[in-house]
Amino acid sequence: MERNQELNTHFSPADHSAVPAPQASKRAGSSVGRRTFLRGAGTAAGVIGLGMSSHAFAGAQVGSSVGSSRPLFTPMEGGSSNDPHGGKVDNTPTQSGGTGIVPVDDYPMCAELPFAHGVASGDPLTDRVIIWTRVTLAQRDPNGTPGANMPGEEPEITWKVATDPGMSSVVKQGSQRALAQHDWTIKVDVTGLEPGTTYYYQFTHEGTRSMVGRTRTAAGHGVDQVRMAVLSCSSYWSAYWGGLGHLAKRNDVDLVVHLGDYIYDFIDKDEMVRFRAGAGANRLDHPDNRDWKNLDEVRRRYALHHSDANWVRCHQQHPWTILWDNHDIDPFDGNELTIPDVAIPHTCTLMDTMRAFWEWTPSRPVLADGSGRWLLIDDGSYPVPEDPSLVYRRVDYGDLVSVIGLDAQQGIPKYDDVRGELHKPRTDHLPAGKPSLMGTTQYNYLIDNLQNAQDTGVVWKTIAQQTFFTAVDIPDIVEGSPGSELIKFGLSRWVKYPAEKKLLVDYLRANISNTVMISGDAHGSLGADLLSASAMSNPYVSGVMGVNQRPGAQPGNLNAGAVRTTTGNRKGKNNRWFSAGVEFAPTSMGRGGADDQIGGLLRVGSPAVIAATRAAEQALMGLNFPVQYFEWADHGYGLIHYTRESATFEYWFQNKFDPNSRDVLAHQMIAWAKEDTSHEVPRYPHQMDAVTLHGLPVQATVGTRTSEPAPDAVLQPR
Repeated sequence: MERNQELNTHFSPADHSAVPAPQASKRAGSSVGRRTFLRGAGTAAGVIGLGMSSHAFAGAQVGSSVGSSRPLFTPMEGGSSNDPHGGKVDNTPTQSGGTGIVPVDDYPMCAELPFAHGVASGDPLTDRVIIWTRVTLAQRDPNGTPGANMPGEEPEITWKVATDPGMSSVVKQGSQRALAQHDWTIKVDVTGLEPGTTYYYQFTHEGTRSMVGRTRTAAGHGVDQVRMAVLSCSSYWSAYWGGLGHLAKRNDVDLVVHLGDYIYDFIDKDEMVRFRAGAGANRLDHPDNRDWKNLDEVRRRYALHHSDANWVRCHQQHPWTILWDNHDIDPFDGNELTIPDVAIPHTCTLMDTMRAFWEWTPSRPVLADGSGRWLLIDDGSYPVPEDPSLVYRRVDYGDLVSVIGLDAQQGIPKYDDVRGELHKPRTDHLPAGKPSLMGTTQYNYLIDNLQNAQDTGVVWKTIAQQTFFTAVDIPDIVEGSPGSELIKFGLSRWVKYPAEKKLLVDYLRANISNTVMISGDAHGSLGADLLSASAMSNPYVSGVMGVNQRPGAQPGNLNAGAVRTTTGNRKGKNNRWFSAGVEFAPTSMGRGGADDQIGGLLRVGSPAVIAATRAAEQALMGLNFPVQYFEWADHGYGLIHYTRESATFEYWFQNKFDPNSRDVLAHQMIAWAKEDTSHEVPRYPHQMDAVTLHGLPVQATVGTRTSEPAPDAVLQPR
């Protein structure tokens, strides 16, 4: 999440070659960030008496944007070896200080060459899945950037897919050349697979094999259970990612969904838990620690993440669907920490950051028409996006779950200068003058896919997007009252788009059953009913506030979060009928929440930080009736267990300072698919409650479909 501004945008296809590299500081602008929010949260706590202190891609198809004769992209030649400012060794004196230059053999990696960044799979369909790796040869270009292979190298990589981890029962195989224009990444859309089936895959170069990866295709019609892990905000420097290690050991997960801030562009000034090992890697001007300057340094940041053993293992064992957020694609030059001068020009563009995303993630592109439909590649060639700016897409698991991914990042005005005025998103779906975060094309994509899922009998419609949707803020007296958006804390960027929020929620309430919004970005855990605003005028009554009786993972986090201790409903009376669905927002995979923000502001130790965090949680829950659970000190991941009767939501925490942290189930909630008033506590859909309020024990769910893990590989982060 951005500190002092929100950097989010969705734009129509553009002639990006005409847009110069941005020079503005990332910290320019005037929207409310998380630090400001925390100060506001402190005020709110005081109010209620809780005492809180204050280029486009090479090889991309060239076409025209809709309704325009302007070209979509101008293909660029070559790869990272052609960039003279990628952090390579040159004649700059090392004693000049703060140059940011590193030796050509200084490149983050983890596994054995040439597949030193592991393997990954993603965006599974019933009959296909993307598999991925990156090829790093032993002999690299002495005149190129770190990680660049020798000029002209186009190594041929063979791949195989089998039904067993020993790779003896091969069902698909082929080959692809690793090219500089794709940063020597390999991506294959493997076709002809069976639904709901576990497969294993491996890459080979001149007899050297990669580690074996495990993946699973999406289940088809009639599936009775789907298990989905939910992640966001995975900052390399902020945590040891023990949660990824625990998640990698699970053998019953169908899909890992990452909601954005998959990588980070700079270090949070209140937290530096670790640096990469190696000479000079603890320097703040080292390219692994400061904001990126160019395309090659964006690529290097992905390599840094792929140098972590837990990261590599979690990608090895599960298919992922990945969205981006501001830290993934922000092209602006800026850091929170004071960085020595770096003798490298800033040339990074928005298309550079998007290009690196598609190169370094196992993500399948979509068509350029804005429909969100897949670009399907059947011949084994590299899947180059037609329009790299389009990331929203849908993954289905039969008639049980549809995951409809959004881009709630590209509608923020901050990007207007780098995308061009002609390519601002249309807002036809809103009254004149009302701002849109999604734009009309994406809004229509969302509504069309929600309605399609509803009409075809899909039980759970899951909207995957980047940031808290539920208002965790100062409530309106009357929803949408003039000027109400001006007095908000601003934890979520959605606060600036009240008309669009209301339009969507009203549509959900009238037309769509069992909507689950999954969200990230705020670095805290949230469980809530889905309303467009916290307004005192809303016909909605929630339960009584209390504290969670279960501990978190951080030392001293004994009562992990604020909870509702009653449902607010009673026999024959559904007091929460106004809810249009539920929102599940697990905490960050390390990036700090109130723990690092309050600790940084108050300069106090863990007990005082947790006490202050508890006060903030209670204050915010007291102000916002739809919030059913809020925890803002711990970190980890979420897990959803979908069945035809219910969706169970689990908050799993790990102590981010401990590489061997336990995996702690801190809280568990449930939403019901159908109304059932025969129970002592009635069960209503579109509501989210602690499982204990329905007489159920807090007990980790277990999947009925398990598979043998891919074999362990020797990993040596370096």
